[in-house]
Amino acid sequence: LLSKDDPESKTEEMSTVNKSNAVGAGTRTIAAVFALVPPVLISYAFPDVFLTALEEAGLLGGVSLYGILPALCLLSLRSADNSSETKAMPGRLGGGKATLFALLTISSALVLPEIVHVGRVVAEKLH
Repeated sequence: LLSKDDPESKTEEMSTVNKSNAVGAGTRTIAAVFALVPPVLISYAFPDVFLTALEEAGLLGGVSLYGILPALCLLSLRSADNSSETKAMPGRLGGGKATLFALLTISSALVLPEIVHVGRVVAEKLH
């Protein structure tokens, strides 16, 4: 049996590491190709689409991140633990579920017209 201090054992470990690095490098190359080629092709086919995407991402991403997702998370937390309704929490949003639904409704009202607009722009570009 070979011990860990045996030179042959270390050589086998090193060859295994080198093989795994070679496989990892090939996987990274494939991932880089799949990550970079589609955006380049899309940018050549539709030159203005990335500026439009950046413009729309500001509203869609911001409202989704700071309006829709927190309201959904809080509604989910509160419905999972009914006993938390009676506990006082520091920094808790006043108004209960009505305020959360209002935040969700207002955020959705801001985002939905933009989604429709993006859909129309994409449909026009495709036809």
